[in-house]
Amino acid sequence: MMKFSSLTTLATAVVLLAGCNQTPPAAEQPGTAPAATTAPTIEAPAAAAADTTAAAAATPAPALAAAATTETVAVSFRFKPGAASEDRKTAAHLVLKGAKPQDIDLGQFSGKPDVVDKEKAKLAGFPSDMLMGFRSYDPGSGTSYDLAVMNVGGRLLRVVQRRVEENADKIPEFQTSREIPLPANTVVEVVAAKK
Repeated sequence: MMKFSSLTTLATAVVLLAGCNQTPPAAEQPGTAPAATTAPTIEAPAAAAADTTAAAAATPAPALAAAATTETVAVSFRFKPGAASEDRKTAAHLVLKGAKPQDIDLGQFSGKPDVVDKEKAKLAGFPSDMLMGFRSYDPGSGTSYDLAVMNVGGRLLRVVQRRVEENADKIPEFQTSREIPLPANTVVEVVAAKK
């Protein structure tokens, strides 16, 4: 009797296990032909992972296209001499030409400002990362005024200035006088100063 109850329990367990497998064999599934080999397939998770990767890769594409769009802005100085007098002043302007043209008044400077190139700028202690700059000198007072324009990460133009006394012990640091915002991803090109 013991053998019979063990066999009954075993048969019940086999029937229960067989009932748990709800997937019919491939030959019995509708619309499928019997497979030549019965190797386990792991294509579904791989395909799902590929779909997820493709969707993730497709999402940043518009953002990359927008980031790749650049705008070129040409910058230059324009100097306009004032009326003839003993302390003749020159109006200096920063001119931006691009999608949104701007003409920015930088102020009045003594005499005719001298645009400095990289070599002169290095000798005079201008910022090493400047795009362009100029120096104006007032012989009556012995004071020079230096101005430089820098590109800050393609996001803005920073205008810095300093006043240097002829007999000063120490040359002062440049101070930011204004910042001009630029459109994202702007490429700045320097154009020769207009006289």
